[in-house]
Amino acid sequence: MKLTADLIASSPSYINAIKDRELDLSSNNIAVIENLGATRDLNDSLNLCHNSIRILGNFPTLDRLKCLYLADNRIAAIERDLAQFVPRLQTLVLTNNDLGDLVDLEPLKELGELEILSLANNPVMSKKHARLWCVWRLTSLRVLDFERVKQGERMEAKRLFETKDGELTDLAKSILDVKSSAPSTNTFEPGEGLHEAVAEKTAEEIQKEQSISELKAKIRSEMAQVEAMEQYI
Repeated sequence: MKLTADLIASSPSYINAIKDRELDLSSNNIAVIENLGATRDLNDSLNLCHNSIRILGNFPTLDRLKCLYLADNRIAAIERDLAQFVPRLQTLVLTNNDLGDLVDLEPLKELGELEILSLANNPVMSKKHARLWCVWRLTSLRVLDFERVKQGERMEAKRLFETKDGELTDLAKSILDVKSSAPSTNTFEPGEGLHEAVAEKTAEEIQKEQSISELKAKIRSEMAQVEAMEQYI
């Protein structure tokens, strides 16, 4: 299904449990992110879970957007200039997608306010040192895959990927040398589709046990624990 202005207008929009205005575009078999200019940047949260999206990109400028839920899609690439269009993003849920290499996560390092990230059940997280790489590369992270980022992890990550002189270690260089699948800079108008994306529907939709509401509840619970623990740090 195409993500049209009519679909956006007819989709539920409400104040969610954390007092954010959320637009629910989940479970529409959407293949390409497009036409989000029709939202007029009125939402704090955007729910695109349970669709068929392959590329995380093609956003208009959404300065208000703080939370982006994209669990249970087919995302294998992240647009290089993503941060330019969603500069205030704090929570990004990419559980159950197809991101394969650590270098594919490079666009996320430009998201200076990103605090909560889920990459659970992506092939990339089976890579050696994947969690430590994310902790080192994404310096604003507080929670990764529903686990608090510990100071010990930050220190270990720095030891692995950075020399005493502040240069990249050979390990870090080898990770960055892998060719990224990230799409190049947009040459289209914000809101138009990514013409390079393949938009075929899946033959079978995989049924996931974890519901969207459970996912959000887990994030809220984890953040509450982090904030409580930080009072004693």
